[in-house]
Amino acid sequence: MRVRIVVIHSLIALMLLLGGCAAPVAPAPGPAESGAASAGPIEMDFWFSAPTAQMEYMVAAVEEYNNLQDKVRITVVETPPSRERMATALSAGQGPDLLWYNHNVPWFFGIEAVYPLNEFVLDSEIGIAPELVFDASRQTVQYAGIIEAIPINHCPGGLLYNRAIFQEAGLSDEDAPETWAEVEALAVQLTQRDGDQVTRWGLVNGSIDWMLQEIVLSNGADWVNEDLTRYLTHPERLVEGLTWWGSLYHDKGVMPVPSGVTWAGVEAMQAGSEAFIRGDAAMSGFHGLCTAANMLDQNPELDLGGVATPLGPSADGKRTMSLGFDGIFVMADAADPLEGYLFAKWFFENKGIGLTLVSPGKVPAMRAALNDPEILSSPILGFGSVLEALENAKLRNFHVFPGRLDVRSQEPPIAEAVFLGQVAPQDAVDAFVKHAEEVFKLYEEDLREFREKHQIVW
Repeated sequence: MRVRIVVIHSLIALMLLLGGCAAPVAPAPGPAESGAASAGPIEMDFWFSAPTAQMEYMVAAVEEYNNLQDKVRITVVETPPSRERMATALSAGQGPDLLWYNHNVPWFFGIEAVYPLNEFVLDSEIGIAPELVFDASRQTVQYAGIIEAIPINHCPGGLLYNRAIFQEAGLSDEDAPETWAEVEALAVQLTQRDGDQVTRWGLVNGSIDWMLQEIVLSNGADWVNEDLTRYLTHPERLVEGLTWWGSLYHDKGVMPVPSGVTWAGVEAMQAGSEAFIRGDAAMSGFHGLCTAANMLDQNPELDLGGVATPLGPSADGKRTMSLGFDGIFVMADAADPLEGYLFAKWFFENKGIGLTLVSPGKVPAMRAALNDPEILSSPILGFGSVLEALENAKLRNFHVFPGRLDVRSQEPPIAEAVFLGQVAPQDAVDAFVKHAEEVFKLYEEDLREFREKHQIVW
C-alpha cells in the first residue's frame, strides 16, 4: 500500500507527531489502472474485529467470495486493539485495504483515510439501488457529499431485559417498559436486597455517553438542530432526564453509578453491566441494543429481550432515534478500490442479513430484512417493535459534523458530577450548554463549509 498522510482528530494527530510521520507521495491510481499489471490475484487485507460468532461468519464469507472469483484474494485480519495503533498504521501506509468500522471513522482517522464510493455506488451497472437500503442506512454513511462506506448494520438505542428474571416475577415480554415511569416501577419491583446490600439491581447502565444520548432523544429533545447552529435543543429536557436518572440511584437505590466510559476514551465495562451479564440485574439501559452481542459472547445462557428506548414524559409520544452504523470501508490506499467495493457490495447483498442474525441487537441496513422471519422473530429486534420504531421515528445521525468530539467531551463529566451529588442537574446542564456554544463558535467556519457540502447523494 502507498504512504498517505491521514488527517485525523487533533488528539491522535499529536500522538502521531510524537511518533513521527511518513512523507507524502503521489495520489493512488484510479480503479481502472490499479492492479492492471498484476500477474495473479490482487491481495487485499480486510481488518475486522467482532465477537466470536461474527468473526467466524465473516471469515467463512470471505473464503466463499475468494472461491467465487479469481481477481482478488481477501484476507481477514483481526483489527489492532486500539484506535491509536490503527491510526498510526494508516498514517504510515501500513493499514488495510478494507476496514470494518463504524460512523467514527471521520473523527478517529480522517475522512481522507477512506476512498469515496460515489463513483461506484451511483454507477448504473455496478451500483446499489437506493430502494434496497433503509433510508436511514444510506444517510448515515454520507459525510459532506461523500459516500464513505457500505452500511451493513446499525445499533439503535434501547433497553435490554433478562427474560428469565421477568418470568420469575410473573412478567412476560408484554410487560417490557415503554416509558420512563414503567422502567422505574419495574426497577423498584425487581431489585433485591440482603439487608443494605443489593444482591440484584433493577437497572444498570454501561456507558454514560449512551445514557445521555438516549435520555435526550427519548425525552423529546435533540442533540443538534437541523442547520447545525445549535447543540442540545431543549436543555430543560436533559435537566429533567438527569434529575430522574439520578433519583434512581440516590432516592430509589435501584441502579449503581454508571462509571462508564467517555466518548473518545478507552472502553470499560462498569460493575453494573457485569452484573447484568452474570444474570444479577433485571434490565440494562439506556444504551445500544447491539451490546447484546458482546453480552451473549460472554454469557451464552442469557435470555435477552429488548425494546427501543422507553419514552420520557416530555416526548409526547414522539420518538427520535440515533443511528450510527457498522460497515465496510474501502481505504484510500487500497490496492484496488473497485475490487474492494465489489466485495463490499457482494457482502451487503448476500451476507449482510446473515451477519445481523449472529449479531444480536443489530439492525440490518438491507430492507429485505423486513421480510426475514428470523429477524422478525428475534426477541431483541422482533419483539418491542424495534424495526417498526426505526421506520416510524425521526432518525438522527448526529455523529457527523465538525467539532462533534470536542463538544461531547464534557458530556460524561456532567453526568458523573450529577450522580456523585457534586452539582445540581440544572447547573451541570447550564455549564455544558455554555461549553457547546463555545465549541460551535470555534468551529463556525468549518460547520458552514460542512453544511454547504453535506448533501444526500445516494
